[in-house]
Amino acid sequence: MASQLKSFTNKRTGDSVDYLVIGDAAMSDDVIVMFNGTGEIVPDWPLQMITNSKYSPNIIGSEAYDPLQDGTTSICHDYRLVMFDYPGVGNSPLLGNVTYDDISNDVDALLDEIGQRFHIPTDKVDPLGWSLGAVAALKYTFVAPTANPKRKIGNLALIATKPGGNTDGFFDGNEADCVMTMFNELKDNPDLDSSFKKELDEDLFQFTFPYLGQTPNTGPNSGCEATIGNDTVTLNVTLNCPLDSECDRNLALQEANRNTSPWSLTQGIDYNLLVQQRELATDYSLCYCKTPGANFTSTDCSCSGVAPEMSSTNGGVCQTVSPQPNTPMSTNCVALSIGGKINVINGPEDLFIQYLYGEELVTAYQQMYGANAATIATYPGSDGAGHGVLLQHPMWTQQQIFTAITQQN
Repeated sequence: MASQLKSFTNKRTGDSVDYLVIGDAAMSDDVIVMFNGTGEIVPDWPLQMITNSKYSPNIIGSEAYDPLQDGTTSICHDYRLVMFDYPGVGNSPLLGNVTYDDISNDVDALLDEIGQRFHIPTDKVDPLGWSLGAVAALKYTFVAPTANPKRKIGNLALIATKPGGNTDGFFDGNEADCVMTMFNELKDNPDLDSSFKKELDEDLFQFTFPYLGQTPNTGPNSGCEATIGNDTVTLNVTLNCPLDSECDRNLALQEANRNTSPWSLTQGIDYNLLVQQRELATDYSLCYCKTPGANFTSTDCSCSGVAPEMSSTNGGVCQTVSPQPNTPMSTNCVALSIGGKINVINGPEDLFIQYLYGEELVTAYQQMYGANAATIATYPGSDGAGHGVLLQHPMWTQQQIFTAITQQN
């Protein structure tokens, strides 16, 4: 991937991004734009969530290849995929604050660049996002049709997402206590010892998978707590990442990705970008925006009593209240100018965004705009799935993406 990266600067924002365009477009000229999660980079997308050995036979020789995850679907063969790194990753400098509106602007300009550079159509887009990227994909879907009506949006595939837009101050309600404790330690203490920072990063990655004995939908605390002191973290649960497990292999691959140029320049992402991405998540949970503006801006935004950390325009697509943490009720969801529907893909043992937040996003859109406005697919197997369902079960996830994108719209 590194040798194929292209660089682009959006003159409207000044942001630079590295990107890839891959895919055969055998089924459709639709462009699937892939928005990555917190701290993630282009090569972190699971290989077998993108393709299979039938259409990409060389993947068999990759360390990431698992014959048990080799399915019949290759979205890389059927569509075109655009992968990109947020500003502050690898070659791309972090100029200042990066908002969801900025990301939407950058993606729109990038699609223009791709169309001109490679002489391919980019007028039909299917956003795909995971975690923070699912929120960014929703924001792009919200503002882009108003700012650039020539570009049409079909279906959305959102892995582990939430409505956002709390109005009651419960902005921590969608993450387990153990996750919040470790994320806040990373965010609030930039001078952490490097080995301890690495330990926190690894623990957080492992918590994208269910811990040992975890049951689905276990509520606000999920039985998981973390205590931090003297550069150590103590957990009351056992991480489920044994040697040569799916988690262990992905952890090794992600470390290798960050030691590869150009990502090695920032050890994956700029630390200040990690902090910003946490603040973006807070803003999205805290604020609500009703109207898309003409210049890739969200307008008519309001927040609950706590001031947003970066910008109220980062707010969510629904007005969500919680009588107590992890009891979301969403209303007044913004109308999205799309030809298809919202498709949420979830793991039922998610510690980062509790499963019911994605469920509530779907329920709210169905109640406001009809049963065909949104769907949800939850991993059905007995072997568990968490926030990183795409890492644990890439074959299943790819099939859900394929089903979502190929719907008539």
